[in-house]
Amino acid sequence: MDIILRGSIAGFIGLAVCAGINWLLYYFGILPYTGFHYNAIFLNAPGTPINTLTMTIGVIAGFVTGSFVGVIAAFILKWTGNDYAWLKGMGVGLVLWPVHVAIIPNLMVPRVYSVLPPIMVLACFFLEAIYGLVMGLVLQFLSNRYSAYNKND
Repeated sequence: MDIILRGSIAGFIGLAVCAGINWLLYYFGILPYTGFHYNAIFLNAPGTPINTLTMTIGVIAGFVTGSFVGVIAAFILKWTGNDYAWLKGMGVGLVLWPVHVAIIPNLMVPRVYSVLPPIMVLACFFLEAIYGLVMGLVLQFLSNRYSAYNKND
């Protein structure tokens, strides 16, 4: 399995776990939004209602971005080794937090903060850490499987 596929799978799985936790917190009323709501608000025109189409855009954007970051993390692990892959993955996730909630939104769409309450900013911190942790663990697992498979050739 090549590094891009490995990273994409790890990023996808990491985001799926993170999104599942996020949806549960949203469902039980702990969080007012999910990351997919955030993406839908961010990627559509101001005042566009959240509906099936806008949520679909948010979900697709989330999984594409999650898979892309997984590829970046796979390259980081290739260069630095698989030791403490879970910690390196969590580090990548936590680096995403200020980028995700501060830098990119302020560069492109300053209106996001009018719809992103402070509880979501804090929740994004923990959700990004979970994403990175799972992504790092999956990358380590896939890398170990790949290297074990190649030793048998």
